[in-house]
Order: sequence, then structure tokens, then C-alpha cells
Amino acid sequence: MYDDRYSRRYNRRMNRYRNPMRGLAGGIFIIGLAFALYFSNTFSWHLFLPILFAGLAFCSLFGAASSGDPRGIYGGLYPFIWLLGLALCFLIGFWPWILLPVGASMILGALYNPITTGLSSSGYMANQPPPPQYQQQNQPYQQGYQPPPPAPGAYQEGGQQYQYPPQPKQQYDQPQAEPPQQQEIPPHSQEMPPPQQ
Repeated sequence: MYDDRYSRRYNRRMNRYRNPMRGLAGGIFIIGLAFALYFSNTFSWHLFLPILFAGLAFCSLFGAASSGDPRGIYGGLYPFIWLLGLALCFLIGFWPWILLPVGASMILGALYNPITTGLSSSGYMANQPPPPQYQQQNQPYQQGYQPPPPAPGAYQEGGQQYQYPPQPKQQYDQPQAEPPQQQEIPPHSQEMPPPQQ
């Protein structure tokens, strides 16, 4: 029913490299940092922070999109808006513009349901496996907790399920082919030893 922590860790490790968008987010951060250093050195140093924050905004957006979960992508929209707002404030130098990401965050919070349903019905989400659903069995309170029955080929002991060990192959249960019979030699064709004198 529930995975132990080792199998969860193994599944996370195996699924880490299956989504190419995760590497895209890291690449965008490195490219944004390179642009920030180049343009700030070429033109003026006041461009360093706006370009860096804009690169971080797109990095967070692609990182959230790599989750493949509509709620994860929605959660990645907040840092995207705020980092772009900080880039705008550092670019202009006028800090009352910070009210722009505040207002955008309020609008984003009001549009939670339309955004997540739109993302879940989009073509990008169609390729993602559905999240696991856990079924809750309704049991009367007086009956108390009843553990689920063990799976076929398993038994339950001490509150944990164990698999039956594999049975050795029974060689005597299967009919075997009989060895080929030796042909009997008729008695008259057998040579008799010569009599002794």
C-alpha cells in the first residue's frame, strides 16, 4: 500500500533524469548569469541585478514546469512574478513599482482554479502519468481498524506483509519419460560356452 522510504528514494533517483525540463532550468540560470556579467561589464553595472533576476525568474518558471503537476506549475508562477518585479525595480530604480508584483500575486491567487484546471487539461499534462490515488475504505467506528487483507501469495505477521518464499521445483510430481528398454535376446540365439572336459 505505502512504499517504504528506500523505494521512494530509489524512485526519486530514477525519475530525476527522465524529465529534460529539469536540466533546462539550470541551463537558463547559467546563461542568465553569463548575460548579466557580460552586459553589466560592457554597458554599466546597474544592469547586473535586473538581468540576473530576470534569468532567475525564467529559471524558476521552467523548474516548476518540470514537475508536471498543475499545482507545482501554479506555485512556480509566484517566484516568476516576484523575480521579474524585482528586476523591474532594479532596472528603473523606483521602488514603488514593487506594488506591481503585489497586485499580480493577488490576481494570481484569485485565479487558482481556472489556472490549474486549464493546465491539467492542456496537451503538456496529457503526457504525464496521473498522480496515485489512495482509496479510503469506510468502516464503521465500532468495528475498529481492520488492516487490508494480504495480497495473493503473501501472508501477514506482526502487522507487516511478507511474500511466501519461492517453492523448489518438485521433480517427482511431473511424469517422467521412461528410459528406453533394452531388447531382450531370445535364449536360442545366445551362445553357449563349450563344455569342459
